[in-house]
Amino acid sequence: LIGLSVSIFLYAISTITTFVVEGEMRHWLSRYQVSKKVAKLNNHYIICGLGRNGREAATELIRQNQPFVIVEVNEDIIEEFQSTHNYLFIKGDATHEEVLEQANIHQARGLISSLSTDAENVYITLTAREMNPHMKIVARASNESTISKLRRAGAEHVIVPYLIGGRRMANVLTRPALMEFIDLVSGEGNPDLHLEEINCAEQQKLIGFTLAQLHIRSQTGVSVVGAKNKEGQVELNLQASRPLTSGDRLFIMGTDEQIDLFKEKYIQ
Repeated sequence: LIGLSVSIFLYAISTITTFVVEGEMRHWLSRYQVSKKVAKLNNHYIICGLGRNGREAATELIRQNQPFVIVEVNEDIIEEFQSTHNYLFIKGDATHEEVLEQANIHQARGLISSLSTDAENVYITLTAREMNPHMKIVARASNESTISKLRRAGAEHVIVPYLIGGRRMANVLTRPALMEFIDLVSGEGNPDLHLEEINCAEQQKLIGFTLAQLHIRSQTGVSVVGAKNKEGQVELNLQASRPLTSGDRLFIMGTDEQIDLFKEKYIQ
């Protein structure tokens, strides 16, 4: 009886130990693999916080097939999102520099700070701007009074969700046709249509040619909605006789197939 009890006890200890060690090993290997993948990223985006706004931002980046990494401290939220989306996560507090280092912030193209409190978003923006002075930063604000603080901290764009939501609801009532057009252009009204920005720099098939010479619509089905010139001015209804320059950024709209065809024909 003593021998049997000792054997069962040792077997139980061995099984529990194996389970714990293997679980820890799996977690360690998973974190190691993620860190290796993140280290290889370049011109990627970082999403700090996977709340409602962060989740929508991630969904949009997935739709656009953009490389990104999510920084989130809550493991339950990470597991819930990973159950439906297999994307890179860094588990940690985005207000800490070492966590942003793990997200390869020095090679990042942009950062979205969407944590729940304005104080955290200000701190992340300040830290991220110091670590990477060249990337774009978009921050969420709960209060209008925080907008100026976030801009001083280094955010190019500050989004106040309740302001956007309220204005949109009013415009849907007063200018429904205009809102339908905006939804169409943004891809919300018609999920098959997307708006994309094309940088003309070093694109020899575009520079020096006019829209009339390029025949973009007839060749690809893509519509040129407008352009932004090197001075930062946005031109809508771009004249067919205006030659494109290396400082231009074209705004084009079409389906994924049409945009892919445009890139195949006009982008090197």
